[in-house]
Amino acid sequence: MTGTFPVEAGWVVFSRDGRAQFGWRDPETGSFHAEADGECIADAVGAVEFYSEVVH
Repeated sequence: MTGTFPVEAGWVVFSRDGRAQFGWRDPETGSFHAEADGECIADAVGAVEFYSEVVH
């Protein structure tokens, strides 16, 4: 897809224990945080960005 999106990407973050959760990425530190409670996902091993405005 090309174009500029008016919202920042959301993330599906995968952690070392095999869980996947929705989250956001801190632009200053690059760390991922859980949408559910805002806590840092310290054991993140990967993430896929998505744009909810585009997907839904």
